[in-house]
Amino acid sequence: MAQEQQRKKKVVSIALLVADTPPPPVVAVRGNYTKIYPRFLQESLNTIKRHPWQPHVELHIRCYDVVNKMEYPDEGQLGDGLWDAVMITGSASSAYLDLEWTKKLAAFLRSTAENHPLVRLIGICYGHQILSRAFDGVVTSNPKGWELGTHSCTLTEHGRELLGYDGPSDGDQMAIQQVHKDHVVDVPPDFGGESFENLASTEVSPIQSLILKYPTEAPPLPSTAQTSAYMAFDIEDSETASSGPHPLRSLHVLTFQGHPEFDREIVENIIEVRTEMGIVTGELRERSLVNAKKPHDGLKLGRAILAMLGVEEARTDTGDEMVNV
Repeated sequence: MAQEQQRKKKVVSIALLVADTPPPPVVAVRGNYTKIYPRFLQESLNTIKRHPWQPHVELHIRCYDVVNKMEYPDEGQLGDGLWDAVMITGSASSAYLDLEWTKKLAAFLRSTAENHPLVRLIGICYGHQILSRAFDGVVTSNPKGWELGTHSCTLTEHGRELLGYDGPSDGDQMAIQQVHKDHVVDVPPDFGGESFENLASTEVSPIQSLILKYPTEAPPLPSTAQTSAYMAFDIEDSETASSGPHPLRSLHVLTFQGHPEFDREIVENIIEVRTEMGIVTGELRERSLVNAKKPHDGLKLGRAILAMLGVEEARTDTGDEMVNV
């Protein structure tokens, strides 16, 4: 306890852009997205071991209803560095539709990237797709159909390194729950002199995880710099170990087509709702229910998201003492 009191505190602020409400059976067992996403991030944080010299981490998450209220983080707050990241949730809507709220969301994301470059952008499923649209990528309904339940995505070599699958027993497969029929057709064009890169693929949906890097390897978070204007290096970096900053800290944008925040019960309930609607039937339904029961890497990917935001897991070969966040 005394050690905890002596440790510095680090607060990571995330603006959660809520793009939908899950079906009632999901809300009944797990709550809506204002509950599901913060819980996922906190559970991921709880699994991270830290060096005693690294700050104790707390998450500050505020939810914005971008569909009905079309509300967003204040421009002044973004400019003053009060938001470290913007995360976009999943949605049953399609990112290619020209709805008022959809167009406003895409415009906000592009504006944030252009005018507040230190703010990290994270997209999950629909968030992956709407970020692609914001950066002039193409999103369509997938003629190959649905991906439902846990699917194994083949990682590139860079994907293995960034997402933590580079151990001798890790392999090149990222297991993640999926609930989607829309997909990103190709990697978006370059932005700000940097190229988008795809980290993972499946046969049905080849673009499974997009990244856009910064020109430098570890720019500060806005809350550290007290501005969202670009700054190449974190001059007060209390995170970096002797081995250097985590590679994920070089990312401006990170997306997943799948749902690291979903568990078996959520996906099973969504499948049943789609079955009642006549959308998921027959062999697709049976196969999807089997897939939903398979293990997935949700918390591992949650740790990757947090590493992007400067919450680095302790890395040591010396047997140093480690503590929870």
